[in-house]
Amino acid sequence: MASYLIMTPPGAPADDERARFIADGFSWAAFFFPALWLMSKRSWLLGILVAVLQILLIFLSAVPGALAASLFMQLALSLLVSLEGPLLVARNLRKRDWTLRSIVPARDLETAEEIYFSNIPATADRRTATPLPSLDGSATKQAESTAGLGLFQPYGER
Repeated sequence: MASYLIMTPPGAPADDERARFIADGFSWAAFFFPALWLMSKRSWLLGILVAVLQILLIFLSAVPGALAASLFMQLALSLLVSLEGPLLVARNLRKRDWTLRSIVPARDLETAEEIYFSNIPATADRRTATPLPSLDGSATKQAESTAGLGLFQPYGER
């Protein structure tokens, strides 16, 4: 079962039809074509960097005795992009002021959409729905104001 990150464009309500559902999991396309996959997701700089690294690894494989090391590094690069690539896409959207609305565990995209849109509160103005904290770990103003509510605080005060 995969988790889906639900992100909405800047200033859009929680039920916006342009919401992006990003599967947080392994991507076969990113495993077999890491540079092209990154470029297709508009991560131009990283895509070019991975392409250059792949080309260098191809040249390294021509050196006698370095074939195994080159294949191992190529496999490691492919695994890194295929496992962390979807989170990179979400981070790039966050940099463009997209809002992380929810994380939904579901079997497939249709189930994730159904779960997400059925759990949105039926209020007149859905723009006030509380977004989730940033993917990069930076604290929001609300988190800063409740910094004292930690692990060792009494449960009755939460």
